Amino acid sequence: MYIYRLSHGCEEENNEKTIGYFGSWKKARSVMKEYRSSLPGFKDYPKEFSIKKIRVNEDDYYFYD
Repeated sequence: MYIYRLSHGCEEENNEKTIGYFGSWKKARSVMKEYRSSLPGFKDYPKEFSIKKIRVNEDDYYFYD
């Protein structure tokens, strides 16, 4: 089972903001499109969005959030 984390910002500069966790990639993509087109700060940097697929109910050694 997976969830999808929608984020905005630059992870390398520690400036990443988690927008939410979603049960499907389609829902995460829909929210991303909404933020990208209408919200100040987000629409100014449309290429800074990322969707990460995360496996649930498993140990994740590299999880730092």
